[in-house]
Amino acid sequence: MTVEYRLYLNGPDSVMELAFADPEEGESVEGAEEETVNPILPDWTEVAYAIGFFALLYLLMQFVLVPPIKASMDERKEKIRSAKEAADRVESDMGSAQADYDAAVAGARDEANQIIDAVRSEAEARRVELQAEADTEIAALRASADAEVEAAREGALTELRGDVSRLATSAASTVIGKNIDVGSAQSLIDSILDGGKN
Repeated sequence: MTVEYRLYLNGPDSVMELAFADPEEGESVEGAEEETVNPILPDWTEVAYAIGFFALLYLLMQFVLVPPIKASMDERKEKIRSAKEAADRVESDMGSAQADYDAAVAGARDEANQIIDAVRSEAEARRVELQAEADTEIAALRASADAEVEAAREGALTELRGDVSRLATSAASTVIGKNIDVGSAQSLIDSILDGGKN
């Protein structure tokens, strides 16, 4: 059997062929018949082995290796789907809980506003009542003070009239040189003090 090797040096034009003979066959290198190998088409035995190994690999993949992988992928898809459904349920529950919370907060706000308005109106009514009581008390105090001032004024005027009457009578007695009675001159003194009317 002769084995042929081709060595390409600087392109396909310069080919160097080497042929080796199997020493058992007793052939010489010079007398060997040249057998050329096509570099494009492979040997048909290699093609048959490749097809056989491919079929064996296909069957191995189809029936041994792929089913557990496919089963684990299906299981993972099912877990993802159930987790997504659970997340959707939780989200919808959370949305309804948020709506309930918002409604409760709005109700509490309305109730607080009603309480504040009621307290505010109560406080305003109490303020008006206290203001009216204070105004009444102030008016009573003013009237009392005015009455006291008027009484004090009248008392002072009466006392002053008496003093003025005595002083005027004493001065007139001294000027005339005759003793004048305060009681007889009182009407004249009162008319002078009241504005000069007789």
